[in-house]
Amino acid sequence: MNEQPTRRDMLRAAARGAGLIVIGGVTVPLVARAGAHYDWQIDPSKCLDIRLGTVGVEACQQCATNCVLPLSAVRAVNDFSKCGRCCVCPAYFDVKSAVGPDGLPSRRLCPRDAIKRTAIGEVDEYDPLNNFYEYTIDEKKCNGCGLCVMACKEPAGLGSVRLEVRYDLCVTCNRCSIAQACPEDAIDRMDGRHRA
Repeated sequence: MNEQPTRRDMLRAAARGAGLIVIGGVTVPLVARAGAHYDWQIDPSKCLDIRLGTVGVEACQQCATNCVLPLSAVRAVNDFSKCGRCCVCPAYFDVKSAVGPDGLPSRRLCPRDAIKRTAIGEVDEYDPLNNFYEYTIDEKKCNGCGLCVMACKEPAGLGSVRLEVRYDLCVTCNRCSIAQACPEDAIDRMDGRHRA
């Protein structure tokens, strides 16, 4: 006996199908969201320390002092493609300190001595200002205070030094204490697949 489905049977089947589609439409994004990896990122257009053109203000230092870790997960990073490799780098030297016998500033800027200065090529002993150097950040020493970032801004610097959340150090807190304290709302949680 070949029974034809009634109109009521067809409506029930359609309602079940629609219900499954709705449940799937809600469940799939939730599962994808739960499986996604979110990282805290610094927006350079908002960060006071990174933003070029902001002069005459002190370094923010919230990244150095408000992380839940004893040594902040934020580090200074030198973008070598933008670096001028200058003999007198304002991010390395305290350019306001007295000039030493070698014609260079007598003090370094970083309070933790986290910036390493390495000569590139042959060093001219007779004209020290004619030498070029590579500046690298020692991440074991750096705490993300932002002093070097502030000093590297134009017009004194080239803006090659910036602050960055180091993902291998960050414990990806649900509520980042640095983001809570940031006066510029420059730290936000982003999908880890779209890291800046």
